[in-house]
Amino acid sequence: MQEWGTKIGEKLPSSIEDLVLKTISRNSPETKDVRVGKRVYRINIHPLPEEECINIYGFDISNHASLEEKLLECERKYRSIIETTNEGIWITDTEEVTTFVTQKMAEMLGYTTEEMIGKSAFDFVDKDDMESSRIRTKSQHEGIKEKGYEMKFCRKDGSIVWSLVSSTPLLDAEGKHTGNMSMCSDITQCKKAEKELKRTNEELEKWNQETINERQRLYNVLDTLPAMIILLTSDYHVAFANRRFRKRFGDPGGRHCYEYYFGFTRPCKFCESHKVLETGQPHQWEVSGPDGSVYDAYNLPFTDVDGSPMILEMDIDVTEQKKAEERLQESEERYRNIVETANEGISIIDAEERITFVNKQVEDMFGYSSEELIGRLMWDFLSDESKAVIKHVFSKKGENINESLEIKFIRKNGYPLWTHTNSKSIFDKNGKFLGTLNLHTDITKRKEVEEALRNFEIARKKEIHHRIKNNLQVISSLLDLQAEKFRNRKIINESEVLEAFRESQDRVKSMALIHEELYKGEELDKLNFSLYIKELADALFVTYKIGNADVSLNMDLEENILLDMDTAIPLGIIVNELVSNSLKYAFPDRENGEIQIKFHKNGENGSIIEKSKNEEYKSTSFILTISDNGVGISEDLDIKELDSLGLQLVTFLVDQLDGELELKKSNGTEFIIRFTVVEKNNHASASAPHLIK
Repeated sequence: MQEWGTKIGEKLPSSIEDLVLKTISRNSPETKDVRVGKRVYRINIHPLPEEECINIYGFDISNHASLEEKLLECERKYRSIIETTNEGIWITDTEEVTTFVTQKMAEMLGYTTEEMIGKSAFDFVDKDDMESSRIRTKSQHEGIKEKGYEMKFCRKDGSIVWSLVSSTPLLDAEGKHTGNMSMCSDITQCKKAEKELKRTNEELEKWNQETINERQRLYNVLDTLPAMIILLTSDYHVAFANRRFRKRFGDPGGRHCYEYYFGFTRPCKFCESHKVLETGQPHQWEVSGPDGSVYDAYNLPFTDVDGSPMILEMDIDVTEQKKAEERLQESEERYRNIVETANEGISIIDAEERITFVNKQVEDMFGYSSEELIGRLMWDFLSDESKAVIKHVFSKKGENINESLEIKFIRKNGYPLWTHTNSKSIFDKNGKFLGTLNLHTDITKRKEVEEALRNFEIARKKEIHHRIKNNLQVISSLLDLQAEKFRNRKIINESEVLEAFRESQDRVKSMALIHEELYKGEELDKLNFSLYIKELADALFVTYKIGNADVSLNMDLEENILLDMDTAIPLGIIVNELVSNSLKYAFPDRENGEIQIKFHKNGENGSIIEKSKNEEYKSTSFILTISDNGVGISEDLDIKELDSLGLQLVTFLVDQLDGELELKKSNGTEFIIRFTVVEKNNHASASAPHLIK
């Protein structure tokens, strides 16, 4: 210990002198560490007022001060380490009350250090970890160290922080437990990454299992297919061979396809499967198997369920088909030779009425090459009159057509080509109509001869009608001359003889008019009777219209009624007699009157009143009405008892037609004649010139 007294003339160090002055001014003891030179002293100054002095003494603490500085420096160093570490440091007492936290720890939980100090550590623990935290704390109080455990803390904002905690019990000098120090690292992101990785691994495992299941489902489907199917990897390993493939060639055992299929040690030079991988497009080719069989190989680009590129190959055994094709080709060649050397033209028309095949004979007959004919519609080569016949045949597509037809075609040079054609339907195995097979025989020369004969026959019949008409006109002229002889005699000028001559002359003219119409018309055997009635009536009106009598003619005639000679001649005489009778006797004292002629098919019972058992014939009923509004006939008069030659002739001719005659006597006179004509069915025979039965 060093002491300084107040000796006169002794100088105190300045630092001590300043401390003395301060003590005197305060009049209170002072203690301070003072550096004097290289030494440090702890100075104690006590004022002694009663003795008017101060007592100063000091201790040399130079070594002790050095230790304290080192301690402070060490504290500053470790505090700097603590404050800059990435881990949070948390110190609690034995009651788990927070006594110290680093700034890092406070920031980790979203608090300030002041907000955490003094609070229980359990206030910051997540409720899910509360129980395990209490058990762990109890173990730490018993001096058990625990490192590297994970805890969930609750941040100030309510979010969760995962932390990796390492705790160490704190002991005093006597070894008594005074609290715990915990080192906490934020592993929240790691936990999220672990969770995401776990989810990813679960999804990957699930995907792998789904991939396996999907691949197995694919293999199960391929196993049931009737064709032979294999799946090849890009390096030609057989990944799968279906049941039919294994049955033919055995289990592939993971070998390359060239090893499995052919027993080769390297890829086949003739293999074309690689083209699928090069182009990404399907490829079909033909391969001969090791057993000599021929297969159609269909290679398809395929992607496995895991995304890897593969080749799906489907092999179909076509050995028997190839043999059948060869036999068919040989057979076709034989028949083609027969067809090409046949004297008849042969053609095939499909269901769309297009030409699909012609032989050489057809080319010669038509003047077209096969290239010009095939693909064209058959209608392009038919004459107009033959189109209706062919249309009728093709309307029966669903039926088994087997017809013999005479058809008029048009050659390339524009000349007609007549053929005798046999047509037969072609059907597939399901009964679907495919078209017709046709055999054509050229009959053009025969048709030319027939046409010449027909023209000769027409000319002959025209000449006959012309001569008959001329002969009838000669007869009419003779009757006229004979009547002229009697007309010059006064005694018989108005006699019945002269009238008889006129009536006979009119009857002859009515027959001559029929032959004249037949001669002028195109029909040589049938007469358009409606036109005939009009001309006959007009002629009679010219003959009998006498003096100032104004008698009109009203005609209601159905058009285009064609009657043959056997019907037309007696019916024409009937019209002549009844119209003449009206003109002569109906209007004796009247200046005007009306004669009406109606001629129709019987509308009451229909045109065809009776179907014949023979479908080639039909019966048609007609009704002819001739009436006038003249003086009429007495109600008591019976037409059958009339002595008029004209009316007797009418009755006779109606009976000849197997008809019925009805006479109505009210409001003038009305004769109604009903008769039936049996004729050949024009519809059934319309194609008779072209259809050979």
